[in-house]
Amino acid sequence: MPYQIDTRLKGANPSLQIRDASSGAVRLAWEYPRCAPPEGEEVDEELMALKREEAIHELFRRLFMLTAEQYLKGEASEGKGTPM
Repeated sequence: MPYQIDTRLKGANPSLQIRDASSGAVRLAWEYPRCAPPEGEEVDEELMALKREEAIHELFRRLFMLTAEQYLKGEASEGKGTPM
């Protein structure tokens, strides 16, 4: 199953969307956490760094699950990588 990958920048925050090329169904939608805190609030740099790290881990977890689904359905073959 081929995929279409769209990436964008919303301000300073990257986003990623992976769609099934044949049906157009969104298989994964991800956006990096907002860097700017709400107006009038102090910035906790450690908390922001933790949220960014968690978002990256969640992205890779979802990509792993998408790839595992392909292998279970027989849509990806060993040694050839994931068609994207």
